[in-house]
Amino acid sequence: MTTRTAGQSPTVATWQYLSGAESFNRDLDARLLGIFDARASGRHQPAALSATPGALLSDGVSVTHEIILATGNVVGSRWVQTTMANGVRTAWRDQISYQDLSTGAVTDSAALISPAMTGTLRTILGDIFRSETRAPTPGSLPTGSLPTGPLPDAELLTAVALTTTGNLSVTIHQDPGTGVALTSPLTVELSAQTTDNVISPAGQVLRNAVTAGTPFNAPQRTPDGAAHINCDLVPCVALTYDDGPNAQTTRLLTILDKHKVYATFFQQGGYVRANPAVAQSVAAAGHSIANHTMSHPYLTKLPASGIEREVQGAQAAIEKATGVVPVFLRPPYGATNATVAASVGLPQVTWDVDSLDWQSRNKAVFIPRIMGLVKPGSIILQHDVHASTVDGQAELITQLKGRGYYLVTLPQLFAGIDLMPGATYKCRGAAGGCVPGR
Repeated sequence: MTTRTAGQSPTVATWQYLSGAESFNRDLDARLLGIFDARASGRHQPAALSATPGALLSDGVSVTHEIILATGNVVGSRWVQTTMANGVRTAWRDQISYQDLSTGAVTDSAALISPAMTGTLRTILGDIFRSETRAPTPGSLPTGSLPTGPLPDAELLTAVALTTTGNLSVTIHQDPGTGVALTSPLTVELSAQTTDNVISPAGQVLRNAVTAGTPFNAPQRTPDGAAHINCDLVPCVALTYDDGPNAQTTRLLTILDKHKVYATFFQQGGYVRANPAVAQSVAAAGHSIANHTMSHPYLTKLPASGIEREVQGAQAAIEKATGVVPVFLRPPYGATNATVAASVGLPQVTWDVDSLDWQSRNKAVFIPRIMGLVKPGSIILQHDVHASTVDGQAELITQLKGRGYYLVTLPQLFAGIDLMPGATYKCRGAAGGCVPGR
């Protein structure tokens, strides 16, 4: 995942989720949102801006997170945060932590070292450091990098890792003896034999698991269409398609698969009965299926009993064909009222971006319309019954991704939000009329 903020001094972040490990993923989100909120001096709002993974800004903050270890129940994460001003690195933070997925417990890398032996490790690192040529020359120190005295253990041991051979890898960005900032980080690899008496009992357990090649107890993978994503953190857009399933739906599925995009299909019960195999193929491909009534009437013109028949009929047809029980309803034409709200039994999801694809039947018209209206958290209305709509999807997807949007299903867009039966939702975010996230 990659995202960035706007402005002359932006924040860019790149990170890795672990499929199925929701506690781990939520911890990542919380940490990233903390960084973005602090930089925003308030609450971070996702911006639709493309970002280059791993890019180092000339002005701003770059954050990278990567998974560096996965063995048994333990996952090791590395966070590097670099602050740049006018092309000069003014701050550098390199942290490695370890999380036990079975308990949720997180420990920092200093826990790999016996507290009584940090002095020994400091001496070893100091000897190696003095043989290097990374100390800044007088007058070249960035602001705040003047000597401060011996580097505290808490800062000396922020980035300690184990190699596959059991060696100890330590990265430092300051002189262990004086605290002076280095011109570039120094990574030292110490042999297992040299550090055998330096490693803590917990570190030894982890070293044994690493050298033995203990397999990772990977969580059960989440289906891609429901994979973890935080739309308070990154700019999300939900593609939705009404009025299928039909022959055009099959063609659309091929396009979505090619671009690795998952969408939400609001299906009519009557068409599901007529095309059960197509409906099943939508579910099998990992997309979200939602309710668009049985026969597409104006629900506002029906009594409560008629509304219930339309909704429940579609529910039954979709479940029979696909095994999916829809959790969202889109009232045909977006027409709803108090009677509809009290009768449908499902959250009503409309849209904030109407492509009017049915009207123009021309991608040269509806794609620019979408791109002019879309914003982070938008729900885009299209219709997979029209060949012209399907014809434009590859181009539309390319343009949305090029602007930095993540294309998600409705369950992903509304993750973490309790949607109420009968209530109407048209988008997610801070914009007027959208359901707020956190």
